[in-house]
Amino acid sequence: MGSIAFTGNRDYTDPASLYRGLDQVRADRYFFGGARGADTDALKYIARTQPLTERIVVVPNRLADQPIKAHAVIRAHATSVIELGNTGPGRYQIRNQYMVDHADRVLAFTDGRKSGGTFNTIQYAIRQGKVVDYVQWYNFDVNVIYGKSEVELLQWLKECALNEVPELVVKGMVVGAMKKFPRSSWPNILDELHRLR
Repeated sequence: MGSIAFTGNRDYTDPASLYRGLDQVRADRYFFGGARGADTDALKYIARTQPLTERIVVVPNRLADQPIKAHAVIRAHATSVIELGNTGPGRYQIRNQYMVDHADRVLAFTDGRKSGGTFNTIQYAIRQGKVVDYVQWYNFDVNVIYGKSEVELLQWLKECALNEVPELVVKGMVVGAMKKFPRSSWPNILDELHRLR
């Protein structure tokens, strides 16, 4: 089945998309960066759903230097840890390049931003001729939704449907925002919500 290097944003807010994306891949060996956020969440999920896989965490310097929560997840779910011993300003990119170089393909969990470690890892993988599979995630600020008028909320839901945003991603936020609108408007909002996949 081969090997996959995982790369993803630390500040993601869409675990449903992460899990759906991970459910679509199978490998004998996975490489993770060991950062908090998508890296450690993906590590935990793969350990639970594909327990017989090799789960290698590659850290820029030492495992002891990882944030406490990430360190605990790595200890509990990684089958091995590679410590690269780098402390310089390029240590994260060196770590990401190591993972790409040692994997057959890359799984990128991204919101499409054109900067940062995930973006740089994708670009490096492409330059190396690696296959990159993408899982799109959606960054929604619940405060933005609560500030919308009924018309704006309906328009936002239509845009979500056009962009194929899954219903599961926005349902809780929308239902919470609906409380400020009169009950007579709820059927319209729910109709638009159910148009999402």
